Amino acid sequence: MPQNLIITKQKSPVTYDLDLPVHPPYDARDAFDAIPMQLLPFAEGLTVGWKVSPMQFVDGLGRDLKFDCPSIVITGGQNLGETPVVLYVVAAFYDSRNRLLSCQTSEHIVQPWESYDIPGLWSRFPFPITEIARASVAITSYGWQDLRPKPSQNHSQGKPKSEIKYEWKREGGVVGSYSFQKWNPGAGELLFATEPLTKENRLRIRLERRQSEGLHFLALVQSQSPVHTGKTFDNLIQYALYDQQSRLCHGGSCMGVGNHGDLVSLIPILPEILDSAALYLELVVWEGPSGSL
Repeated sequence: MPQNLIITKQKSPVTYDLDLPVHPPYDARDAFDAIPMQLLPFAEGLTVGWKVSPMQFVDGLGRDLKFDCPSIVITGGQNLGETPVVLYVVAAFYDSRNRLLSCQTSEHIVQPWESYDIPGLWSRFPFPITEIARASVAITSYGWQDLRPKPSQNHSQGKPKSEIKYEWKREGGVVGSYSFQKWNPGAGELLFATEPLTKENRLRIRLERRQSEGLHFLALVQSQSPVHTGKTFDNLIQYALYDQQSRLCHGGSCMGVGNHGDLVSLIPILPEILDSAALYLELVVWEGPSGSL
């Protein structure tokens, strides 16, 4: 080994913010295999890419639904070090108007000599895959060895937005409630609560702080009005959190098929995110007839 080669063990988390254009194919089947977007420095030949994952769900009437869901993948390379590498990855997809389409967070540990991977980074997407125009990926990691030490990379262009709220209507009777706002998490367990978001189903959601066995979670809780309308609706919630520099730092989704009452989605979150004095919250809540979402 050359004497001037410096090897640095990344003991403190390093974050890479990637803001990448996506050119979805006309046919989703062309993207069932991963499409590479960016090389990563954690190992030789390591790539972050995106793909379409065909997923099957059951609607409120027991019928099968099939959606082509976008997902982020990390492929290639092995952890050749002697210690585990920790990955905390947040991935969001946006349309050409810079509106959130889907978001998910995953935490994964790559053991020595294992190949790099990041499971679970897909979210329900019942809309045409051709709407996707951009992917934002935030990768926080530590434990890997860097032969060429560099400071934290930031390729993100940011998301300077004004606070806004409006309805977003689609075909098939699907209505979305969209909002982007400043948000102070606070110190209690209840971090955020909404008024009724939809006209038909009277949907409300809450964001709550949860801890279990030393891990931190953000609980996305959705609940309907106790007054039932006699109709069955599908609900889909997508949210993303951004720091004060408009960088993506967390996100997730929760789907409720039919009037099932309270549904909870627990998503891992880095504790320092909730310690922030101020964040930005982007929230999209969809409602549609049974079988549409």
